[in-house]
Amino acid sequence: MYKRKSLSVNITANLINQVSAALFPIVTFPYVSRVLQPEGLGRVSFAAAIVRYFAVLAALGIPLYGVRESAKRREDKTALSTLAVELFSLNAIMTVMVLLAFGAFMLLSRKAGSDPTLFWICALPMLLTPLGFNWLFRGMEEYVYITLRTLVIRVLALVAIFLFVRTHQDFRIYALIVALNAMGASVLNVLFVRRHISVRRVDWRRVNVWRHVRPALLTFSLRSVVSIYTSLNIVMLGYMTDDTQVGYYSAANRAVRVVVMLVTSMGVVLLPRVSYYIESEKLDEYRRLMAITLRLITFVSFPATAGLIILANPLMLLLSGHAFEPAVPLVQIMGMDILWISLGNFVGYQVLYSQGKEKLLLYSVVFGALCNLGLNLLLIPRWHAVGAALSTLVAETCVTGARIIFSRSYSNFKWPVWSMLKYATTALSMAGVVVFLRSFLAESVLLLLICIGAGVTFYVIVMWLLKDSMLSAIWSRLTAGAAAVGKADSAGI
Repeated sequence: MYKRKSLSVNITANLINQVSAALFPIVTFPYVSRVLQPEGLGRVSFAAAIVRYFAVLAALGIPLYGVRESAKRREDKTALSTLAVELFSLNAIMTVMVLLAFGAFMLLSRKAGSDPTLFWICALPMLLTPLGFNWLFRGMEEYVYITLRTLVIRVLALVAIFLFVRTHQDFRIYALIVALNAMGASVLNVLFVRRHISVRRVDWRRVNVWRHVRPALLTFSLRSVVSIYTSLNIVMLGYMTDDTQVGYYSAANRAVRVVVMLVTSMGVVLLPRVSYYIESEKLDEYRRLMAITLRLITFVSFPATAGLIILANPLMLLLSGHAFEPAVPLVQIMGMDILWISLGNFVGYQVLYSQGKEKLLLYSVVFGALCNLGLNLLLIPRWHAVGAALSTLVAETCVTGARIIFSRSYSNFKWPVWSMLKYATTALSMAGVVVFLRSFLAESVLLLLICIGAGVTFYVIVMWLLKDSMLSAIWSRLTAGAAAVGKADSAGI
């Protein structure tokens, strides 16, 4: 029998996971970027971006589709085990086909053929794609296990990077460590998956792999288009400019994605619970959860956006050194993506996808991808990496705008407009305080720490003076150890 997990514990566990994901590049990236330099980093990023397209095809949308479907079946072990066998089989078939296609690509592509070893190293995780089962653990809301597993693997990868990546010629070794890091999760998942499924519980008479093809293809279409437009800039920069420009863009993108991961981490945890509420027709719980989530996302994303834009220069100097100074304006441009991506993920996955509106979600992503492609063709030849950053900003804005329009008929909750204006205004005031402080300090790690501390303190004090209920709920969670969502519910937010 399925034992319902604490949503508060899962949110905390996933936040720890995302914080570790943020700290991992903060620790490794300054070292890696200085050792590999923009060219070496650009070569690895370009190869990984190409391989990512094939990896998405091999996954066939199952990583997202499986979360929703396993959440629906989590109280029936027979149905869940049958689903696991079906999705594993479908994934295995697709992986074999994609690996053959990747081999053909390697023979035909002159760019990939210039360094086949690097491309095949980046492709190694595809071998274990069917064994991932991460969708099952997310559907069962096993975020404590996911976090512990990920922490162990990241620590091993961290040690390996400092031990074996020593010169700019070690970019292939770095790619191998990243690949093994991804493969480690699949290996551990296979060992622990028996806690939730059993081959003996499979109803073999009802096993039908092909019934999942159509819905998985729809989800795959969504994930593939997302992958296309998120990796498109790196791929087009690689073909239209050089590895150095790819390195600048990759460094800026990594800095921005660290913040995005932290802001959007709550949504990853909520998808199984939201899907369960909708399937069980518990609409009151659904509306309450959506209102809380939107408040929390905007509470964090407004100051995060303002802070990243203002502190882009000291942040990039800390992460990558003076060789990556041309990436500073890229961070400032792409920093504005944080708000749009956060809102876009919320509307897209918690509202549209959870209610089975994959087509509307797909339309929004296609719209963004077309905008990105057209702008890249116009801007990259003229402004190189800066043009790619501008294209990304416009594309993310288009995607989020389209999703908000599409979701109007399915958003059964009120948008906290007053709270959003309050958070935005306070974040702008916080930005003014940080800019004032910067005028008295030299660019250094100390400046970064002082400005972050001062900005957070100012934001929290203003929220406290305004008696913001979201701050009260967070404070209650931190001080009393009570369930954050329960506190938020009782506070009427």
